[in-house]
Order: sequence, then C-alpha cells, then structure tokens
Amino acid sequence: MLTGASGFIGRHLIEALQEQFTIFALARRTQKEAGISSHPNLHWILVDITDEEELTRTFSETIPSQHQVDYVVHLAAYYDFGDQVYNDTYEQTNVVATHRILELCQQRDIKRFIFTSSLVASEFPAPGDLVYEKSPLNADFPYAITKQKGEAFTREFSEFFPCTVLRLAAVYSDWCEYEPMYYFLKTWLSNRWDARIFVGHRGMSIPYVHISCVTGIIRAIMEKTDEMKQFDVFLVSHDKPTSLLDLFHAATRLYLGEQREAIHFPIWIAKMGVFMRDMVGRLIGNRPFEQMWMTNYIDKEFHTDCTYTRETIGWEPRDRYRIEHRILYMIENLKSVPEEWHRKNLARVMRFRTQRPTLTLAQQMHFLRNELVDEILGYLTAPENKTIFPYYQQLEPERLRYYSDRLYGNLFTSVRHGDRSVMIGFGHDLAKARYEEGVHVTELCAALNASCSIITHRLYDDPRLESMKLLVHDYITLSIQLAIDEIEDTYEELDRINGCIT
Repeated sequence: MLTGASGFIGRHLIEALQEQFTIFALARRTQKEAGISSHPNLHWILVDITDEEELTRTFSETIPSQHQVDYVVHLAAYYDFGDQVYNDTYEQTNVVATHRILELCQQRDIKRFIFTSSLVASEFPAPGDLVYEKSPLNADFPYAITKQKGEAFTREFSEFFPCTVLRLAAVYSDWCEYEPMYYFLKTWLSNRWDARIFVGHRGMSIPYVHISCVTGIIRAIMEKTDEMKQFDVFLVSHDKPTSLLDLFHAATRLYLGEQREAIHFPIWIAKMGVFMRDMVGRLIGNRPFEQMWMTNYIDKEFHTDCTYTRETIGWEPRDRYRIEHRILYMIENLKSVPEEWHRKNLARVMRFRTQRPTLTLAQQMHFLRNELVDEILGYLTAPENKTIFPYYQQLEPERLRYYSDRLYGNLFTSVRHGDRSVMIGFGHDLAKARYEEGVHVTELCAALNASCSIITHRLYDDPRLESMKLLVHDYITLSIQLAIDEIEDTYEELDRINGCIT
C-alpha cells in the first residue's frame, strides 16, 4: 500500500514495482490527472488521508481483509517553500495522518512500514562536521518538525511491526522536478537581468539523489526485510554535496554552449534585494520564489556520511546518478521537449495548490447512497407515476434496486474521479440494454431526469455542500444530461440500423 501515489516519488515507485507487486495506491488526485497508466496490478484509491473516516474506510472496506498487505510505504506529505509558518495543513497531513495510518496498520499483519523522512530533519552541520544516521534531529522549521514527529511515531509503532525510516536528500529526476532547481534553471538560462547574479561564494551546497536511487533503496528494503532490524534509519543520499555554483556553471555550459561567469553579490545585499522583491510581490499579488529564510543557508554545506546505510543494506546511489552527471539529461530534455519539461515541473510545483472539492462531494454522496436510492425507487414505483414508468413499475423490487444503485454508482464514480465520460459510457450501455427490452426512450430519459432531480435537491440542501452548488450542477446535472444525450443518440442509431435491416 502506497500513500502519496500521485506525487513525484509515488509515480516512479509504482512504475518500478507494479510488475512484481499488487499495489493499492492512495492519492488525492485521480489516476488520469497523475498521468499514470492502467495496470492489472494497480488499484487506484482516491482518498484524502486527512479525512479520518474516509481513511479508516479505505483500510477496512476498500482494501478487503483477504488482501494481504505486506508493505506500507508512506510518502504522502505537505511542504511549502513559501513562508515557514507551522499551519494546520502541516499538522493534519504530516503528523495526525501519519499517526492514524500507523494505528490502522496494526489491523494488518504487515511485514514492514517504510516512512519517508528527510535529511533536513537535521540542521546543517557545523563546518567540518557531517550528518549521519544517528545525528540529532534538531532543525526547527515546520517541515522538519513534522518529519521529526513522524519518525518518533514510526519508532513507537515498531513495537508492533517492523519499521524503517528513510531520510531523503533533495530528490530530482532527468526532467528536474525539484522545485528550487526548477526556479534556478529558469533564471540561469534566461535573458533576465539577474541571470548571472550569484549570492555568496558558492551558494548553498546540499546532497541530491536521483529518483531511480530512491525507488532502488525501497525495493532493496523489501527484498531484505527479513534480515533487517525491527527499526532502523537509513540515509538516501550521496555523501558529497553539490554547490549551486557548480550547477550554474554546468547548466549554462550545456544549454548555451559556453559557461557563464557569475557576478557575485555579498549576502547582505542579497538579503535587502530579497526583502524588497518580496514586498513588491505582496503588493501586486505575485510573490517571488526566493524568501528571506532561504538567505540563511547561503554558502552553507550539508555533508553526510552514509556508511551505515551502505554496509547494512548493501545499497548506495550509483555515481552515474550524481546530479553533476544527470544535469546533462536535464538540459537535453529542456532543449528537446521544453513544453513537456515545464509541464512536469509545474505539475509538481502545483501539487498542493490544487484543491479537490469533488472529494468532499463524493464523500457526501457515499453517506447518502442508500437513502437516495430508496427515494429514487419510491418515486419510480409511486402509483401516480404508473403511466410515466410502466417498465420500471413491472420490475421485481430487487432488480429495480439493482438498476437504481448502478446508476448512482456510476454517478458516484464520475464525481470521485472527476471524469464525466463515465456517464457517457454508462448511457450508451444502458440504451442498448433497454432498447433490446423494448423500453421507450422517453421513459428511460424520464427516469434519469427524475433521479437527477432527487439527487441534486438533496445535495443542494446539505449544509456541508453549501458552497458547492455549482459543483453539484457540473458533476451531477451535466453528467446525467450527457448520459441522456448518449441514450438518445444510441436509440436513433439503433432505429436507423434496424430500419435498414427491415
């Protein structure tokens, strides 16, 4: 079971493991939105992990107990490169949800729980020092604090099942897909006035790790889980950090054909510049990526020693996946397919800025399902509607309930996955089946319109959906109208075919 399945690491991990494992992928976005292809071993579950009731239902109902869950990989987390303020999203997503998932894992006989933490849970080491697996977790900004809490929970629950913590370096791909690097490259490779401005001597130096190395260590842990401790911490990183100045030189040389020389600015001037640009950005409603807190890390170096990880697992990131080598692929992808390069990076930048109100709507539809199906049945079988629904009134009650529940189920799926095409396919199949039974198109469409009216009025009156009436219209009324249009088109086509045969 994989949380955060639609995220950057999740997408790559699915691709790496789906031939070997059955994967229950938990995500806030649909499979289609995440750009993940269907696979017989992949079961996509749309759920917001901050929703306690929905998450519990996922563990107890959506993934039936007969499915043995061997490994739980918890990737889902929130991070914001903007103002470093500990808000409720950090608390609910990274802390409360993590603890809840660990509690729910006690209901399953899992082989190992893998929690993805971060190297930045530790503060930058002092000059000449380094960070290793047992280094103190002493960073004090919001994301680091939540990862420290998550690690503490994981250690606590290792009493009940084996647990592993992975502290990741800055994860990137051959398409970049690391937000700070994306903004740096956009600036360095542009004709902007600040394209050559560089703050400090070498800029910040941090360790990076390629996404292939991340999926590799997770696979290695699964393969060796029986040999591993009940609880352990590993660093997923190269030991040597890479400076921004080195990346600036490499990127400009590969993109422009010649290396740009940086114009170095003192740190105190940079701080003034960042402050002024942020003030202007606040006024015009478009704040820059650079924030004041970032200036605290200029010229700092984050050295690591991953000896314990290498010796324990027998795994280490390959040299050919060092960012100094992979930046060639990054730049080549940017030059060859710039639209796709920017699309991939912007998708990661926007991952937490896109709200999913359809999840709330789908949740309410789930709660009301039996009530609304009963109400639809009552209307279709009411004596006063006998002339409108002669076909439905002569059906056995069980069969009529099945038909009504199937309509509701397809509508629910359409809302949950944000895909109205579900209802078009449903309308086509429904029309063919009823045409063969001799049901008049008018009765069929009237039944769908009545169902639409019952469902939408109930949802309009729901106080929890007070601000979502337009959404109800878009995903209920319009979806059913699409189904009705498809029914009418299918009936006309079948009439034409049968007329030609006659």
